[in-house]
This record gives sequence, structure tokens and C-alpha cells, in this order.
Amino acid sequence: MLRIERSVRGPLVVFAVSGRVGVKNITELQRIVDSEAGQRKALNLKDLTLVDRHAVGFLARCEAEGTPLENCPIYVRQWIVREGPPCSFSELFRKETFGMETMRETSGTEERTVYQGDAGSSAADFHGIVGRSAELQRVLRLVEMVATTDAAILIRGETGTGKELIAGLIHRLSKRRGGPLVKFNCTAIPAGLLESELFGHERGAFTSAIARRLGRFELANNGTLFLDEIGDLPLDLQPKLLRVLEEQAFERIGSTHTIRTDVRVIAATNRPLEGLVEAGEFRADLFYRLNVFPIDLPPLRERTEDIPPLVRHFVAHHARNVGRRIDAISPDVIDTLVRYPWPGNVRELQHILHRAVIMSQGGSLELPPLAVRAAWPPAPRAETYDDALRKHIVEVLREANGIVAGPRGAAVRLGLKRTTLLSKMQKLGITPDRAVSTLAPEKGRAVHRY
Repeated sequence: MLRIERSVRGPLVVFAVSGRVGVKNITELQRIVDSEAGQRKALNLKDLTLVDRHAVGFLARCEAEGTPLENCPIYVRQWIVREGPPCSFSELFRKETFGMETMRETSGTEERTVYQGDAGSSAADFHGIVGRSAELQRVLRLVEMVATTDAAILIRGETGTGKELIAGLIHRLSKRRGGPLVKFNCTAIPAGLLESELFGHERGAFTSAIARRLGRFELANNGTLFLDEIGDLPLDLQPKLLRVLEEQAFERIGSTHTIRTDVRVIAATNRPLEGLVEAGEFRADLFYRLNVFPIDLPPLRERTEDIPPLVRHFVAHHARNVGRRIDAISPDVIDTLVRYPWPGNVRELQHILHRAVIMSQGGSLELPPLAVRAAWPPAPRAETYDDALRKHIVEVLREANGIVAGPRGAAVRLGLKRTTLLSKMQKLGITPDRAVSTLAPEKGRAVHRY
């Protein structure tokens, strides 16, 4: 098998073909590949990772000369189609001198490094992660540091900052990359089905359980489980998740058989879990178990130097998909996009550029009007049940002149016992003094009777 990797510490390229290593130069690599192709009639790219544009050129040239590529990842296939093969291997040799180093295929303790790119590299060399800002490089260094371990990771960041992309990169750099990456959104499944989705169930465990179902933990065995929006996990399910994390064991619903699992958990949230812990909405022990290695993703407004390369990357991508030719992006357009606050972060930028590409009629990118308007004002907070109840009780208290008990008191008007009303007032932070504080002076001083 062919594996191509690059190191974050320099322009080092490591090749391994069917476990044979120690390739000194690309000529020898070509000879080995030719030998493999002669024996197996194809190159198996099942374990191919971290491909840069020069490696893609090499693979495209192999395919152009009649060597089929088996198990080629989709993103590599798209890149091959986009870039096309060089005219010859000799042209590829001239474009870059490949440094080679022996790579040992060990049990997984070896260090896995990532490529940040050089001045001539495509913006998307690093698995679609675009940008070279100091904030983003800090995140990538943390990713490289923790990927080779089995530590639980908590990725925190605003909506649209790329939490799922980072989780996928951690899996591909880990020793579990040969196993599955199972993704689970804690808000996408009805609360009553969450336990079944995570742990599975046996046939007949409940009314609609017509067959055995494997849960996400079982499907992710020997791989990685990505739990997105972990802050929305129901409180009653959190102890069960904690038990799996601690003991690496669980039971399907309707079964007493304990199943052992070897899963690395990566969680993500856009909510402040510390605040949820203080409010009693998230278990403190589960928070500490997930927060072994936190990674905070910066919002796009804090890494504006990454916006120009992101713009070029997304415009090229969308132009290909919609069949448009965009030859120029004016400095004014870039400046407008840099100054925009991007409340939706990279996801919002991508969608706005998609719309811009569709609307652009000439060879120059034209921003739609909605893309350049100021950020939307924050929407008013929706009234909750407690808000409505508080408002109603305060109005009745004012009508009763602050009197709670008695035949003309607020409790009688509300149809409640005095103690029940006092309990609700205490829970909602209502006092009779505050309720009648806005009464007109001519109404006189309120009298409170309990």
C-alpha cells in the first residue's frame, strides 16, 4: 500500500509502499510502484493520508500511465480531476525535490505529524483546513500533540468554526485511523431515542424494537466516536455516558450482557459547559471526564488574515461546481469581506461566497447585497413560560395593591393557595414591594398581608 505524509516541521515527505520503506528518491519510488503495479495491477490507497499537491500529481501520473488506483479517497479523486496529471514524471521531479525518510509501521506509538503548507501549496493542503493565522496554527499544534494519544477531547467554539472538521483530522492523524469515525449529533435525535442510538437495543426491548440494533459505541469500536453538541445531551442520559467513558463497557437496552468497547471519544459544543454545570444542567463529573484535553477554536473575526485564502478557496470550489469562471476577486471585495463580523463564521462565509459565485455574470466576483450589510441586530429573547407566569403574577399583585392573602388578595384572584403563590413568587424572584413599586403615588402606600 502507498502512504504519503508530510511533516509540520519541514518539507519532509515520507513514502511507504506495501510496508517497504527507505526510499531514497522519487525515481526509486517510481520503480517500486511500477513493481507493485506489475504484481498487483493496481495501487491500493486504503491507508493514504495527508496528500499534498505534489503527491496528487504523482498519483495522477501513475493513473495516466495505466496504473489503477484502488480505494482512492473521494477528496483525492476530486483533486486529481481538478489538477490533472503532469506531462511526465520528469516534470514532476523538477517541480519538487522529495526528501525521504524511513517510516516504521509500528503499533501506533509513532508520532504522526501534519503538513501546514508552504508558499506554493494549495490552500486546502491540510485536509481542507485553510489559513495560516497564529490562532489557527495554535489549534493545529494542539491537534498534532493530542492526536496520537487516546485522551478524551472537548472541542469548543462558536457555530460554524469547523469543530467537525477538526475532529475528523484528529481521527485521521491517530493510531485509530484504520477504524471507523462515527459521528453523532446529540440534538438531531429525539430525546426518547438517544439511549438506543448510543447503546443499541435488543429485539423486543420496547414496542418498536422489531430487530436488534447496534448503537454508536458498538459501531465505533476500535475507532473514534464524535459527539457533537454534547451540551444538549439530556441530564438523565449523562450518567450512562460517563459509565461508558470510565469503564469502556455498556449494555444494549433490553439486555443484561455487558459489551466491551474500545472507543476514543471526541466531544464538541458551542455552549459554555462550565455555566451549564453551575446551573445544574450538566454533570460536573462528566464535564471533567470530557474536558481532559480542551481545544478552543477561534471565531473567524479573530483570524481575519485567513479570510483572503478562504475566499479564494471557496470561490474556486463553488465556481467549479456551478460551472462558472471567476478570474478576478477585487481588493474592494476582499476588504469588504475582511471587515464583515461573520457571526456564522466560516460556514456563513462559504454560503455567502456560493451565492456570490452563482450571481456573478462576468469573470469578476460580485458580492450580493445581503453579503455586505452590517451584522443583523440580535433578535429579542423569546418569552419563556416562567417569563409569562412572572408577568401575570406581578400584574395580579399590582391589581391587589400588593396583598397576597385574604379575600381580596392575589392568591384568591389567581385561584391558588397562599403558600402555593408564595412558593411560586420565591422561585420567580417576585416580591410584593417590587410588584407595586411602579404604582402611581395617588394610590397610596401598599399594604402587605400574609
